[in-house]
Amino acid sequence: MPDASELTTYLPWAVAAVLLIVLIVLVVLLRRRATAAQEALRTREDAHRKALDEATAERERAARDAAEAHARELEQVEARRVDAETSAQQSRALVAAGAKWEETSRRMVLDAVTDLGLDGALVTNLVFVPVDATRTRRFVAQVDHVLLLPTVALVIENKGWKGVVLDGVHPRDAGSSFATLLGDLELEPPFAVQVKRDSLTSLELRTHDQGHAPRKQVRRQAQRISDLVRAETHRKPWFDTAVLYSHPDADVHADPRADDEGVSTVVIASQAQLRAHLEELVRRRRPGPDSPRIDELSALFAGLGAEVTPFGQPLDRASATAATAGPATAGPARQHDDAGASPTQP
Repeated sequence: MPDASELTTYLPWAVAAVLLIVLIVLVVLLRRRATAAQEALRTREDAHRKALDEATAERERAARDAAEAHARELEQVEARRVDAETSAQQSRALVAAGAKWEETSRRMVLDAVTDLGLDGALVTNLVFVPVDATRTRRFVAQVDHVLLLPTVALVIENKGWKGVVLDGVHPRDAGSSFATLLGDLELEPPFAVQVKRDSLTSLELRTHDQGHAPRKQVRRQAQRISDLVRAETHRKPWFDTAVLYSHPDADVHADPRADDEGVSTVVIASQAQLRAHLEELVRRRRPGPDSPRIDELSALFAGLGAEVTPFGQPLDRASATAATAGPATAGPARQHDDAGASPTQP
């Protein structure tokens, strides 16, 4: 056994060594704890910073989305404004052009209904946005005349063409002279051909076939009017169609009832033909649920800026007459509906 002097000598060193070991352990533990605390703090700071970044990004994204939505709304408003202005400009241009070209045909129709003692209204230069325009492209349609009688609604496409006009009659079938000059023309029905003097030494030839043919045009416009009336009044009166060549210097060769696509459109080239056709329509049309409401349609078309000219009895009396008319006015069954007429006059 060590003696007391040796214990006295080594004991302090042993205690110091133990204390040193304890100190080292404490330092290591404290350092680990500090490191863990620092890592936890960094984790919290990173999470906080990430949350701030996400919140900032969300605010920026929301602000950007709001700005884009506002920009789209402004673009839509501007597009609607431009669209409305374009439609208005087109309408004004068509109204101005129509006022010049439709006076002769307007006078012809009014003279015919006056001679026949008919009651109703004549709508001239009707300009409107077709119902299907919003689904395709924005444009306006222009209709020369709509004649409203108690049992008849007639859409009239006026053509103030002068010279020789072949409507539905091929040049090779119009005589040897036409066959010699124009017999090789390739024309797809329906069609119209116009030959007029361009100068003292030359002639101008114009061909109008398929969608540009007058009979096709008037049927297309009649369908557009029918769609408009149905959308605005929930009724669908029958619209007959006719092409009127009104120029006094026109020499028209036509099949008066050329049949295309199963529908007959009358071609009229004189005052006598116009009167005869109106007389026939009135005679064979029977009052029914699809008879035109003259007062209602006149108000609708006048609201669109068209010129509405009443004739004969007042409109309300004319409509009442149609509603109470007897079977003596019965006529043959009607044809199937069709579409017809272009927004501008060639």
